[in-house]
Amino acid sequence: MFGAYRAGGIGISAVKTRPSARKIAGFIPIWAMTVAMMLVLAAVPVAIFYKHVKDTSFARELSYVNQNHLIIAQNLSRAMSRFASDAQVTFNLAINQSSSVDRSMAFADALAAYGICEIQIYDNSGNVVGRIEGKPEHHPVDRLAPELFADLRTLARDGNGESVVSGIRILDGVPHFFIARKLDNGLVAIAPWSTAYVNELQKSIAFGERGHSMVVDQFGHVVAHPNPQWQATAKDASRLSVVQEMMAGRTGVMQFYSPPMAADMIAGFTSVPETGWGVMVPQPISELEDHARQVQRATLAFAGVVLLLASSIGLAFSRALAAPIEAVASSAAGLARGDFSTRVSGLPWFAPRETRQLAQAFDSMAEELQTKTDNLRLALDNAEAISEERARLLAAAEEANRVKSQFVSMVSHELRTPLTSIKGALELMESGAVGDLSEQSTGLVNIAIKNSRRLALMIDDLLDLEKMKTGNVSFNFERLDLNAMLAEVTEANATYAALRDVSFEVVVPDQVVMTDGDGDRLTQVMANLLSNSVKFSPAGAKVRVALGVQDGAARISVSDTGPGVPADKRAEVFERFVQVDTSDTRNVGGSGLRLSIAKMIVDRHDGRIWCEDGDDGGARFVVALPLAGDA
Repeated sequence: MFGAYRAGGIGISAVKTRPSARKIAGFIPIWAMTVAMMLVLAAVPVAIFYKHVKDTSFARELSYVNQNHLIIAQNLSRAMSRFASDAQVTFNLAINQSSSVDRSMAFADALAAYGICEIQIYDNSGNVVGRIEGKPEHHPVDRLAPELFADLRTLARDGNGESVVSGIRILDGVPHFFIARKLDNGLVAIAPWSTAYVNELQKSIAFGERGHSMVVDQFGHVVAHPNPQWQATAKDASRLSVVQEMMAGRTGVMQFYSPPMAADMIAGFTSVPETGWGVMVPQPISELEDHARQVQRATLAFAGVVLLLASSIGLAFSRALAAPIEAVASSAAGLARGDFSTRVSGLPWFAPRETRQLAQAFDSMAEELQTKTDNLRLALDNAEAISEERARLLAAAEEANRVKSQFVSMVSHELRTPLTSIKGALELMESGAVGDLSEQSTGLVNIAIKNSRRLALMIDDLLDLEKMKTGNVSFNFERLDLNAMLAEVTEANATYAALRDVSFEVVVPDQVVMTDGDGDRLTQVMANLLSNSVKFSPAGAKVRVALGVQDGAARISVSDTGPGVPADKRAEVFERFVQVDTSDTRNVGGSGLRLSIAKMIVDRHDGRIWCEDGDDGGARFVVALPLAGDA
């Protein structure tokens, strides 16, 4: 009995444990098992992912900055490059298309569009002799400060006839650039250029708490910066290592310590080739570290969410979300291949509202992109056609100018031979070698001889002018005694002056004035000026010829007491075929070439020639030449 009881008891106990195990197992529902399996499957990759993000988040921030900041800097550089190029082209067009010192307002709108305040034309004394208006809100400057004008004039001369851009300068308390160019007539064109466009570009770039852009000129002075004081005073930032890299014309990304920001910085930087400006996009490295930590925290939170929700909603909705996204991705791939007609289609019926809105937005974007692409292609075709037409017209103009020059040279040479024969025959008749002439015939022959000589001089002037233009005239530079040269040229022209009852008064200093030049060509210049003054002087008058040294240059002046030259015509008299339109000038005649030839010769000697009022009325023509090297 007892044994049976124990055995039975054991058997009863064993039977009672089986329901307990099943009961424990029954408390674990299938969703928990699924969650457990999903957690096990998700935990390993999530942990690896979090570690990867933690280890690489800062490196990714640096990599993003290296790419993004440099791209932003290069985009800013390209925008400024195009703007600077267009501004200089507009500046040159405004100067080249203006025919006199009194500039027109034809380019005012174009100049204003590119921030050019105005264009001022200066003589070498710093006087404004012409002006082209630009930005209407700009207050015109009557005259630049002497130091600023001297710097800009030197900059323009170093440009060899091309327009050049200065560094940032303060004008009327406001930072400005200046565009300068030396003109063919010895004048200098200077234009204050607003920094407004550069400032607007700089303001458009801002990110993080202290991320910004900065623009400096070619000397490292601040042009645009979030700090208004730096911008207003053109602060010198040239000691910063990154600024020195930009000043050297380099492009890249570098880290440096910024004393003003009291922080380690990282910046993408480059330069603007046309002007030498530097553009950089700096950001404190501490912001990258903060952002990396935020990414790590977000990744950790995201990992937790993934682990919590992966088993519950990931499995249920993965397909529901994947199907419509796949449809959008398929359409996006078609658009990336250049198929602008692609549209999102085939969305499943269970696609959520947001996905359908995304599909509609994608379709609208594709339609707009297709329209803009078509318009861009049309614009490019039109631009190409316009460019080809301009090239054709330019080639035609150059060919016409070449044919004109050949025609003038050919006609001048062909006229010389018959004219020489005619003049020789007339002089034989005048001398009586072919028999005595009647008084009336003698008068007619004299008239013919006078006009044939005048025509010969005109042909010589045409040939000289054409040779000067084409550069076929050689100059023999040597040391010249200007005192002796003036004595010789006045003596040589005294007979011509006596025929018109005019005499020369020569005033030279006791000290010999020397220059380096071509004696024959400078004699030609003085002969042209003397004959011009004699022609316009009344009978019994004196033409005063004076030599001196002024402002470090030899200065020769020829003064007459004739009708003078109006102020608005003084620049024009040195142009080809131009004469002052008065009754007196019409009476004396002339080809209008000799003053133009004289100016070309003086220009080749690095000198200046101009016209001004004489002391006793009339006109005074002045030639300024560089003194000899050891003078």
